[in-house]
Amino acid sequence: MGLTLQWPKGKEEKLKLEIVKGPSLIVRPDTPNMQNNVLTLLLTAVLAPVAFSATAGVPPELESTEFSKSDITPCPACLCAAPTGEVFVGVDLLGSLGKGPGKGRIVRLVDKDNDGVGDKHSVFAKVDNPRGLISVGTKLWVLHTVIPESTGKLTGMHVSLFEDKDWDGVADGPGKILLSNVSPPKHNQDRGADHTTNGFRLGIDGWIYIAVGDFGIHGAKGTDGTELTMLGGGVVRFRPDGSEMEVYTHGLRNIYDIAIDPLMNIYTRGNTNDGGGWNVRFIHHIQTGEYGYPILFKNFTDEIIPALVDVGGGSGTGAMFLQEEGWPEKFTNVTVMCDWGRSQAVIHRLTPDGPSFIQEPETFIKLQQITDVDTDASGRLYAGAWAGAGYKGNSGKGWVSRIVPKNWEYKPFANPATLKDSALVSLLRSRSATARLAASQELIDRPAAAKAVASVAIDKTAPTDSRVAAIFTYKQMAGEKSVPGLSKLAKDDPQYVSGRSVLSQIERTSLAALLKTSLSRHSEIRIRVFRSPPPWRLAGSVISLQLPTCLRLPNYPEWRKKKPLPHPNLPLSKPRRSRDIRLIRLILM
Repeated sequence: MGLTLQWPKGKEEKLKLEIVKGPSLIVRPDTPNMQNNVLTLLLTAVLAPVAFSATAGVPPELESTEFSKSDITPCPACLCAAPTGEVFVGVDLLGSLGKGPGKGRIVRLVDKDNDGVGDKHSVFAKVDNPRGLISVGTKLWVLHTVIPESTGKLTGMHVSLFEDKDWDGVADGPGKILLSNVSPPKHNQDRGADHTTNGFRLGIDGWIYIAVGDFGIHGAKGTDGTELTMLGGGVVRFRPDGSEMEVYTHGLRNIYDIAIDPLMNIYTRGNTNDGGGWNVRFIHHIQTGEYGYPILFKNFTDEIIPALVDVGGGSGTGAMFLQEEGWPEKFTNVTVMCDWGRSQAVIHRLTPDGPSFIQEPETFIKLQQITDVDTDASGRLYAGAWAGAGYKGNSGKGWVSRIVPKNWEYKPFANPATLKDSALVSLLRSRSATARLAASQELIDRPAAAKAVASVAIDKTAPTDSRVAAIFTYKQMAGEKSVPGLSKLAKDDPQYVSGRSVLSQIERTSLAALLKTSLSRHSEIRIRVFRSPPPWRLAGSVISLQLPTCLRLPNYPEWRKKKPLPHPNLPLSKPRRSRDIRLIRLILM
């Protein structure tokens, strides 16, 4: 079932609501900000009791099955798939506004006969308010709150690491806290886990990127003693061991998850504001970028990086970049962003435009109050449906769907830990982003394979995303010893090979080692490092660099020179471009 809306054309007409047959799709008119806010609340209230199909509405090239029902995975707030196919679902019976202990758990599911239905499940761990999951090998990173039974009052939100070394479906013990206090307890105690720190993703560069809601972070602490406070929303990243926590971007509202493409471009989809004009915005993140919420985005738009598009009302939730073998070409190499309020996942088709992109959105999956999406390395996509469970959760509502191409044939993905070095290196050339990431993570602990990994990086016949995967993997394996070889790649022709080679050299490299490379002798453009991340910490230093094409200061089009960027919620005569910004202070920071 679904809902169509027709906004009144005149004062004599009324808002028309119509329940229609078919998959859940909200058609929303292009309305002013206040109308969008009212519509968001109205649609949520109307759609909650409507009976939806238990399978996702998908394009004709795909098919969907109900992977798990509400008796196993009600209120799926987040999910992730292991490369080998095990699915972890974060069940949160508190929803966004509920309070109290003992209402959260992580359920692990396995489809033993590969028919699209999870036929074995176990409670992997009990945690409060699960909001993010990442599976690598026998480890599971979990973003969650802590609500002690003794007080029933939330004491903090943390990133914890759980292990299941015998792979029996149950964590071996309590999680180890890697990052503590990644959301301020006071706000969560007052409101619940709404607007809090949410989903996260592991990039091929070896960093975990967290979506921080507009409650921000107050006094977070990592395993290496690093402390961090960020007022308001943005993206924070850290190493998988809990070290080197740092702010990546700032000035966002209530983002829920992060999509990372194979070339390390990062995207988010925001949430509708409760007032003030901040709508759902699809954003391409540039490191240290300022995106304006809440004080700059309306009246000082020339001082921020604008969104790629403002799409009006909605509620952005899960996100991913879909690139898997066996999928139709039109549905691979695409950014997929979930919208809970619109009950759909949207593809933003991206076209390179200088250092950023222009985009065209289209509906992809229609699923009632969709919360999250992820894929395994065999090409199975999983999506969670909140399905009318409300703001405080409902143990009888919610499910997980599995989506695959029609006539799809299951091909098992071997446990990377069981593969030889040569097989793992070959996987870096896979057309599956999930497979490449799994291989990269396993190769990091196999230093003997470093030379073979480097051979993929320098192979000009290899796909660009494979070469980029090899660049970042090699840097994590070899450390500063990789810098001389990577500096040669900085002169390579493909822009992303060149650019990512430059960026990978900066990671965990001392300034002394970096200045010994050819980077220090380039003089096409001089940039000032206003605020550099670890390990440089040399604010104010001036460094001369030859920037790759993808990182050079772009030319401003004539229409952009004549006047400041218009109000972001007003229609533009020309597409708004993220490249129309002053990149000098942002590059390589």
